[in-house]
Amino acid sequence: MLYEEARRVTIPLHVLLQWDDEGNDRQASLDLFDAFGSPEKTLHANMGGHTGVPEFEGAAAAQFFNRHLK
Repeated sequence: MLYEEARRVTIPLHVLLQWDDEGNDRQASLDLFDAFGSPEKTLHANMGGHTGVPEFEGAAAAQFFNRHLK
């Protein structure tokens, strides 16, 4: 059911995945990303756990929002 719902999501997506996130299964996260129906989707994957998001990812997210919300 979750993947069927994900296929209906067609807006641009910017997804951040921490490779060693203790709270999210990596393969399940990749499968969900793959299921999204958006023709424009970006996956940013970084080493580290849930709280190890690199600072530069904030700038990448801001660029995404600027590009799509202006």
